[in-house]
Amino acid sequence: MSGDLAVVFDVAGTMLEMYRVAKEISKDGLMKGVVTMELVMEGGRRALVIPQLHPEEILGAPPQMPLGAFFRGREGNVMVSCSRLPVSDDEALSVLLRSGAVVANLQEALAEVCARCPGFYYTSGLIVDVEAGEVTHAISTGGRPFPSLEAVLSELEAMGAEIYVASGDSMRSLSVLTKCWGIKRERIYPASRPRQKGEIVEELKNEYRMVVMVGDGLNDQYALKAADLGVLTVQQDTRPPMELFEAADEVIDDIGGLPGLVRGRLLEMVG
Repeated sequence: MSGDLAVVFDVAGTMLEMYRVAKEISKDGLMKGVVTMELVMEGGRRALVIPQLHPEEILGAPPQMPLGAFFRGREGNVMVSCSRLPVSDDEALSVLLRSGAVVANLQEALAEVCARCPGFYYTSGLIVDVEAGEVTHAISTGGRPFPSLEAVLSELEAMGAEIYVASGDSMRSLSVLTKCWGIKRERIYPASRPRQKGEIVEELKNEYRMVVMVGDGLNDQYALKAADLGVLTVQQDTRPPMELFEAADEVIDDIGGLPGLVRGRLLEMVG
């Protein structure tokens, strides 16, 4: 019945097949096919910052403008998406405002993704190292829906599920979910950090008989543990660590298998 079931999705790597590139600030060239969380985990207090900015605003900036100058006046657009250890928005912003790394690093990564994934979904970010006081990488990702996603959403909704999204990406990037599949904006939680995702699931458990979490990355670990049914997807093949397998109740290699798992769990509850 409607209102009995909520399904919470991560986006990048879960709903969308992603193409990711990184530009290490201290080196030439791009790193392709990266796993963003692996770069974040390399440092003690590294954090992924997702600027809440349109790609055109980044691409239109002078390439040699320092990041510190670029973000001055845009401080409210800086949000930490995830970190290995706690890092606040203000700490990350302080690093960015002092950074002499130039916008061209971010533009190079973004241009590569725009060329590879035209016209659907883009997001950009920066990895800051609070301990070192520097920006280490510029990150950009683009994505397309996994082939079976639309059918999965339709089948879940036919089962009475209400669809939610908890993602580390910006609302600007996530607005495509409303445009393409009608997911209500008030059910989209942007810039969600790992523990926040878990809190979102816990809150929904007070409103729904059953809450399902679907994710593919380390930032989904708390939410997978908190859910009545935690589903880890490995369709993106992002080399998930053992902690994720331990947090999940089920593992699938195609999002198309999700409705069957949910239906089976509902039947167990009725039985």
